[in-house]
Amino acid sequence: MRCALCGRESDRSLCARCYAERNSIVEVGKVRVETCPRCGFYRVGGRWRDISYNSAVEESLRKSLVVHPEFEVKEVELFLNGDRGYVKLKGKLWGEELEQFCEFKIYIKKILCERCSREAGGYYESIVQLRAKNRKLSREEIEITNSIVVEVINGERENMKAFLTKVVERKEGVDYYIGSRDIGRKISRKIAERFGGTITESKKICGRKDGRDVFRFTYSVRLPEYRKGDIVKYKDRLVYITNPRLGRGISIPEMNSVSAGGRVVVKREEIEEGIAVNVDDYAAEIIKTESGETVVAESTGNIKVGDTVNLFKYKGKYYLIPKLI
Repeated sequence: MRCALCGRESDRSLCARCYAERNSIVEVGKVRVETCPRCGFYRVGGRWRDISYNSAVEESLRKSLVVHPEFEVKEVELFLNGDRGYVKLKGKLWGEELEQFCEFKIYIKKILCERCSREAGGYYESIVQLRAKNRKLSREEIEITNSIVVEVINGERENMKAFLTKVVERKEGVDYYIGSRDIGRKISRKIAERFGGTITESKKICGRKDGRDVFRFTYSVRLPEYRKGDIVKYKDRLVYITNPRLGRGISIPEMNSVSAGGRVVVKREEIEEGIAVNVDDYAAEIIKTESGETVVAESTGNIKVGDTVNLFKYKGKYYLIPKLI
């Protein structure tokens, strides 16, 4: 049999090429793309996603593309220029190689995603309260916590409740208002893992939805009284804190690794630096680096003449900590 139009050999009255020239074997319906003008996410399949414009158009094109059931598509190429698109399909129709081209318009709709809408409206499900026992928070602790909050939220990019509504610095600490209950819990745990301390969870009713009570949760993270580098009095001994998260330190003057807790008696800011100028088995003569004052402290560890040491005073007596700690 031959094609009625071109005369080529064909199993049908029209060969694949002639049939394709006179019939649409590929059509593109309306290609719609929804994007959030605030965060740049695209809504695909009913879900907001962090994908590129090209990927969003490609996903929409898949739904609107209509292909002849006997056209076996092997390759698809997509070309975009603003709100215009062009798609090329390569494949076989009735065993014959064909290329098909379609140009289409992209309809772009800008709409706030759920996250940006909630964030703009001040929505939050949880509060993470950062506090410290019997002291003020240090600026370093606040900055590290800020980075933890950002890290956790950035790790939940496509979570529509992953946002920080506001941060309130109070006299007693810092409050972080978080869009999600679960993310608030995750942040509080990471803070406790980093610094140690305790977490207290509470909730209160903030309204009703679909006949159910709606709660807001508060995660109060209380950091230990001591920080790394503080001196505490614990079980009648002085301990230099080395790991507040694990509650570990170095006993003074024995210089043994011990469990630590208790009350801070010397803050790390009060520890001075000095140089050993005379040392025996019982005492060490130290010149303070900053003031030049000479003091006598109980000899600790393997201090040698010329060593740089840390020095602190407690109840009228000076104690040494090797600089390597």
